[in-house]
Amino acid sequence: MNSNIYDVIIIGGGAAGLMCAAALNIKYPFLKVLIIEKNSKAGRKLLATGNGRCNFTNLKIDSSCYNTDDEKKLSKILYAYPPKKIIELFEKELGVVAAFKDDLVYPITFQSKTVADALTMACSKTKFVYDTEVTSVVSKDMKYVVNGTFEGYNVVFSCGGVSLPDSGSNGSLFPTIKSYAGNDSFVQLLPSLVSLKSSDKDIKKLSGLRQECALTMDGHIEKGEILFTDYGVSGICVMQFSGIYNRSLASGKKIPYISADLIPSMSSKEKLAKITDLIKRFPDRTASDALSGLLKEPLARCVVERSNGSPEDIAKIAGDFRINLAGSQGFDKAQVTSGGLKLKKVTDGLELQNSRGLYVIGEALNVDGICGGYNLHWAWASALTCVEDIIDEYEEI
Repeated sequence: MNSNIYDVIIIGGGAAGLMCAAALNIKYPFLKVLIIEKNSKAGRKLLATGNGRCNFTNLKIDSSCYNTDDEKKLSKILYAYPPKKIIELFEKELGVVAAFKDDLVYPITFQSKTVADALTMACSKTKFVYDTEVTSVVSKDMKYVVNGTFEGYNVVFSCGGVSLPDSGSNGSLFPTIKSYAGNDSFVQLLPSLVSLKSSDKDIKKLSGLRQECALTMDGHIEKGEILFTDYGVSGICVMQFSGIYNRSLASGKKIPYISADLIPSMSSKEKLAKITDLIKRFPDRTASDALSGLLKEPLARCVVERSNGSPEDIAKIAGDFRINLAGSQGFDKAQVTSGGLKLKKVTDGLELQNSRGLYVIGEALNVDGICGGYNLHWAWASALTCVEDIIDEYEEI
């Protein structure tokens, strides 16, 4: 028997790849499974997830929280693998106890290492080949030959997108996938969940300052903490906009600015009344000094400098603080990739249409979600969907 023939070869030992192997080991332990990983260890990007805390799902998973080309297919997969099912799998099959912060779900240790280790231990029957980049996947005699050496009846592309390329995802296998799926099979790759740049000089003076606010961009609204940087703005509420912004820019529609309500707890009338009162009560102070108890001093100064000095104009700018946009940071800073293989190009089981035995899961597919555990949930759900399809085909034999 050829020792290099496998039932399933998984390309990429990230979140989706590890879950795929773990589920195969648990459900069908007699299957011969191989993971080929270009790094010296698996789960490198997973270890950095959520600043090392690993928000692995969200109690409010819904297809409306994702960008994709096939929401119907995505909805079907998410319905089959809701948060409750994922949490139960982690606790019962992997031994990871969940902790909850509002709708966010973490390992109770609040360490990504807990999740990575649990998945790796569940892959005890899987062979790992490290420090190996896959350069070819060739169809031959009802199997696929990977790198001219490893043969598999099924091959799972779990190669990620192109975000954080230092973690190992660089899109090098996308041409191979395209050769099987067709030239029209990919949606343009763009950075998502990434900081935005601004050309405003006064924004740079606020670098390092954080402010709770309500953001509006092209009709979309987000609330949370904005972080001013020397290149623009960051923070979760900003990053939630980045995919929309970059996709709009790529389509030819420029979104010129985002607007921040810097005092969202007050109505426009309340802002004006409070600002008017503070300026009147402290006539010996500059306007920005008078407002330093309402807004952080550097931000108060910036707002006043943008205004004509009247309480009315200061209140207006505090409620509509515009930040002109000049692009976003690149893939090297992006948490996820927007775009990838069209979901319409795979079956409900995530098998490439017209290429039996070839599967694509995780970030390589055109599915990207908002912050808060949505993208890891997709990694798990897509991996488990693929496993079910592989097992169903074996049961038919």
